[in-house]
This record gives sequence, structure tokens and C-alpha cells, in this order.
Amino acid sequence: MNPTEIHATNDTIGPQLYCYNRRPVGILLFNSAFGFYVLGLLHSVAAFVSKQNKIFHRIAIVSVGAGFVLHSAFLIYSAVEKGSLPLTDLREALTFFAWTVSLCFFISHLRYRIKPLGLFLLPLVTVLMLGTIFIKSSPVPEILSSSWIYWHTICLFLAYGMFFITFIASLLYLFQERELKSKKPKTFYYWLPSLVLLDDLFYKFLISGFCFMTLGLLAGVIWAEQDWVKGWQSDPKVIAALVTWGIYLALIYLRLTAGWRGKRAALISMIGFLSVLFTFLGARYLGGLHYFP
Repeated sequence: MNPTEIHATNDTIGPQLYCYNRRPVGILLFNSAFGFYVLGLLHSVAAFVSKQNKIFHRIAIVSVGAGFVLHSAFLIYSAVEKGSLPLTDLREALTFFAWTVSLCFFISHLRYRIKPLGLFLLPLVTVLMLGTIFIKSSPVPEILSSSWIYWHTICLFLAYGMFFITFIASLLYLFQERELKSKKPKTFYYWLPSLVLLDDLFYKFLISGFCFMTLGLLAGVIWAEQDWVKGWQSDPKVIAALVTWGIYLALIYLRLTAGWRGKRAALISMIGFLSVLFTFLGARYLGGLHYFP
């Protein structure tokens, strides 16, 4: 049976977890990674609702670690089999974005040890990977053959993962600030770190995410100038990305010059991440050069 027949046969089976070439090793790696992420999510929830939270939290971290290693192995295997990085359609993009969020989770955990982060980050990882069930693979346009696309895409996904951390840090900051003023704080309050620690997490990932986004946009400009037709500047996704970049630039500027911290910075960060979501998912449906059916 040739590869085309294998692909056709698998497509008739119905929805299944993603592996671009359906090879058994790829499917095993992906499904195993997904399973460990789900296990980590379940134990994160158990750590929150149970008195034995330290045990459940450790199991969650180990599970996510195993999932991340298997996920990394899947991406490497896919790249070797495909002959290029698996980043050229929405299905592959969701898978890689899930990996970057998982990476950001570990970076933040090693530095800050903020337990509630798993409750927010792991659902996104599992949803992104689960979302690949409902998306069909598409042919790779010739326009995506440039090596600049990989720098463009990798940097932007790392930026988006870091901006998601700032979004969660903003939510936790607002909740913590409200609970500090409350006479009867909720149980979740006792899981949260200090406002100073949350602000430090927020700022470090904000700066890092902005730097990666800047590099990603610059790589995109070089790619566009080399390979695209004229008019890429008016592409909806390009415009959306520049708006997002401008929001985070304004946030950094206001923090450094006007001392914007706390609630105001958190609200702008949340607006920025909504713009990230629109840039990543919404703008592609407006057509333009970023739309690849």
C-alpha cells in the first residue's frame, strides 16, 4: 500500500488524534503525550480540591514533564519524516503552539513555582491538541518553502505562549488584589503567591514575549519581501499582528515611563492577548496572503 492509499484509508476511519503522516510511531508519540497532559491536568485539579495537594501537584508536574518529552519527540520525528519542520498548516500550528505553551509552563514553574498556573495552562494545551481532530491537513503551498517561515513561525509561537503566561498572571493578580481587600477570602486565595511575585512573572514574560514577537515579525518581513507578491502590507493578519505588537509596546512603554503596574497593566495585557487570539485564529478567515485552504 503506497502512502497515498494509507492517507486515504485513515481519512475514512473518522476523527482521530493528529499525526501528519499517520505512521504508528508518530501516532503513539502524539497520543501518549496527549494522555500525559490530560493526566497532569486531572492531578492539577485534584491538587486544588484535595487536602493532599502536594502529592497531586508533584504527580501533575511529572506527568506534564513526560508529556512534554513525548511531545518534543513527536515534533522531531515529524520533522525528520517530513523533511521540514511541521509548521505549515493550521493542524501543525495548533500542535506546535501546544508545545510552546507547555514549554512556557515549565519555564515559569522552574522559576516561580506558582501552583495555579497548571490549572490554566494545561487546559489550553489539551484543547489545542484535541482541536487537531477536527481540522484536516492541507497541501503545503510553494510560498511556504522559504526557510524564513520557520524563524517567523517559531518566534511568534514562543511569543504567543509567553503572552498567555502574562494573561494568566494578570487574571491571578486581579483576583489576588480583590481577595486581599475581602474580609472572607476564597480558598483559591491561599494558593496564590504575592502580588510582587505575580508582577515579576508578568513583566519577565511580557518583555521576553515582546522580543520574540519582534524577531518573528522581522523574519516575516524578510520572508515576504523575498517570496510574496506586492501588497503583503495590507494583509489582514499582518495588520492584526502589528496591532497586537503595538498594544504590548504601549504596555511596556507605559510601565517604564508612567509606572503603570497592577490593575491597569493587567487589563491592557488581557486586551493584548485577545488581540493575539484574533491574530492567530480570527484573521485567517478574512482572507489575504495568510489564508491557505
